[in-house]
Amino acid sequence: MLRSTRTYLLLWAIFAFSFVYRMLLMLWAGFPPGADIGLHNSVIYSITNSGPTDFLYNYYHIGGGVSLTFPGYHIFTAGVMMFTGLPEYIAQATVVCLFSSLTVVCSFLITRKVWSTPAAFIVAFLMAISRFDLEMLLWAGYPNIITLMLIPLTFYLYIQKDRFSGVPFLVSTSILAASLFLTHSLSAAMFGGITVAVALFILLFPKNFDVSRKTVLYWLQSIALGAVLVLPFLVQAVPTYLSEYGSSEITGATLSARVLPLEIVLPLFGVFIAFFVFSKKFYNKTLTLPAFFLSMWVFLPLILTQSYLVGIPVDYNRFMYFLILPILVFIAVLIDYGSTFFAKEINTRLSAAWQPSLKRIATVLTSKRLYSIFILFFLLFSFTTLPIFMTPTLEVGHTIQNFYQAMTPPGWDAIQWAKTNTPSNAVFVADAWYGWWFSGFALRPTLSAVDPQYLTVNREVDNAMFARTLLDTDYVIDNGYIQVRDDGGYIARHNPEILVKQNWTYYPYSFFNFNSENTKIEYQINGRSQPVVSLAELTVKDMLIENDAQQAKITVVRGNDDFNYTFSSTVYRNVRFVNLTSTLTSLHSGVVFNRVHINIETTGFQVHYNNKATIALVETGTKSFGQLIFNTIPENVDLIEDGAPKVVKGIELTYFLDDQPQGEIQMLTGAYSTSNKPSLYTNPASINRAFIQIVIDNLVTALQPMEKDYGWTNFDYRSELQTRNISYVICRLSDTAEAEIMPKFRLDPLFNLVFINEEVSVFRVNGDSGRY
Repeated sequence: MLRSTRTYLLLWAIFAFSFVYRMLLMLWAGFPPGADIGLHNSVIYSITNSGPTDFLYNYYHIGGGVSLTFPGYHIFTAGVMMFTGLPEYIAQATVVCLFSSLTVVCSFLITRKVWSTPAAFIVAFLMAISRFDLEMLLWAGYPNIITLMLIPLTFYLYIQKDRFSGVPFLVSTSILAASLFLTHSLSAAMFGGITVAVALFILLFPKNFDVSRKTVLYWLQSIALGAVLVLPFLVQAVPTYLSEYGSSEITGATLSARVLPLEIVLPLFGVFIAFFVFSKKFYNKTLTLPAFFLSMWVFLPLILTQSYLVGIPVDYNRFMYFLILPILVFIAVLIDYGSTFFAKEINTRLSAAWQPSLKRIATVLTSKRLYSIFILFFLLFSFTTLPIFMTPTLEVGHTIQNFYQAMTPPGWDAIQWAKTNTPSNAVFVADAWYGWWFSGFALRPTLSAVDPQYLTVNREVDNAMFARTLLDTDYVIDNGYIQVRDDGGYIARHNPEILVKQNWTYYPYSFFNFNSENTKIEYQINGRSQPVVSLAELTVKDMLIENDAQQAKITVVRGNDDFNYTFSSTVYRNVRFVNLTSTLTSLHSGVVFNRVHINIETTGFQVHYNNKATIALVETGTKSFGQLIFNTIPENVDLIEDGAPKVVKGIELTYFLDDQPQGEIQMLTGAYSTSNKPSLYTNPASINRAFIQIVIDNLVTALQPMEKDYGWTNFDYRSELQTRNISYVICRLSDTAEAEIMPKFRLDPLFNLVFINEEVSVFRVNGDSGRY
């Protein structure tokens, strides 16, 4: 009795440590870290809104619409908020820390059942400091945390079926299964898959496992009854999920960014085999129910990490979270067995020694003490060498917490301002990190600039891509072969930028960039030289995008009182080259142009070809090829080179305009993916041999259409803002990229600054800004 009391006191001490440590990490900065907490808050308020409840509709997230976030966690947390009156983010932090800490208890129970009490304590402590569990807490994967507690608890009951009569077992496990179905779709699928896999083997070979078929039927009945309990939700959710999930954008981005390499996955199959070895050692039998359950618990997620090979669009990294508990069980059993073995071996040898001094040591270093020493040693070794653990100090925890921290007091002030000073139906645009918080806590429809691999619903992809583009640039033309982005005239950055549509990844690569600060104009008035002026210094007079069936063109007109500089980027249908044309026009007599200097940002190895009409480069990292073809031949071409072998880092062009009142500069710019054969890129000579003929051919065929027609994907920020009825745009000064883009909104008459503090600026979109 005393031993049992001590066992549970120690377990609850670990539980208390786990809960307090998690709460400290969550609220260290005043606000819980992670962006997804905003999504969860938007789901909670979408559920608790007055009127009929639709669990598959979110009024605020990514502009509002169909949602595939399962509502189990949110229903529970809404009840906690209602009964306790806690602030939303405090209630969410408390609930999720509680369930995360209960996972520690569940890991103890299941390990004690399948192995031993000492190993169970080791697992409980390891789970308390599991980096994967803590990081999921910090990036706010709350529903997944809930289900990662429910899965081992349900499996624990399954393994102990014989201790229960039929009705209590079915009631408890059916409720747990229903909770899984209602809370997290991927967890429900994993739980069902593992259970069905184990059940199938037992139904086929019951004698090998010493488990009756009747027991397995109880498992399957509990899953079926759990599905029945939430059947109204599943009947609505499953068709919606199948119709709304997995667009080509989501699939492409996921395959590009979320694939787990085999070198990470393959070693973990050793854990799958190790459980059968442990089973033989502990149960004197290779095939036992506990060992097989744990093995399937490892095997199925590992296999599914490679499901991209059959085109299943899912975040493959998520499967690793389901592996943590069985891997921790494996580590704990290994530590327990190793400590027991070494303690007995050393104590036996010391006791058998003939020297009196060694015998005295043996009386002090008993097997129990040696076992404790080895346990401590192996735990410290695990903390310092295995990346799946987080050293349990506030300093380390704060470092990780700070990495995921999205909300700050100035950011929160902006949210409170929006709740008070903007209409409830006002539509906002914000970055991904801040936008999810904003939509969930300001309760305003917010289009967040989220990468597609983090989305689930097709309607979210379009809104998120719009937000990403708006917060990056003003105009985009994409014909499927090449992409052009232009920031317009209010910031000197991409004016324009030529991007490769890479054939091996979803994300384009910037090959050539024209920064308006690096375009310099030399001119005279009545024979007197004027100060050299950069294109960025000129006033924006007009910006527009035009397109018809065969071409699309971005035009930006800048100028001063003396001249206009018109820059146009023309993309042709199914053509891999872009026509870039600069036109200089004097506005009064006496103005003549001397020179124009254009600096092009790029990187790559030069393909040497003795022809002043072209320059070609190859970027070996992305296997991309880019070429400039000069319709107007520059007087001087200077390459900015670095390293050995020399890599081109920039191209400086100088044009003489012969003191004329007008001038035109025209070039074709192309960039596209090439062969991925490593032999082509071994050295500059091999690059030249592989690409010299392409350079020559392009001089003739650059504007010839390619066979496949991808159509157009064009972006015009003005028309998009109007079409989507955008009311406000948020820029965060704490975000370097957004701080860089802020002049795009501050200087454009289409926007009006209505709120600013040290971190956040809010711009209202004017209903009718007029022309320039």
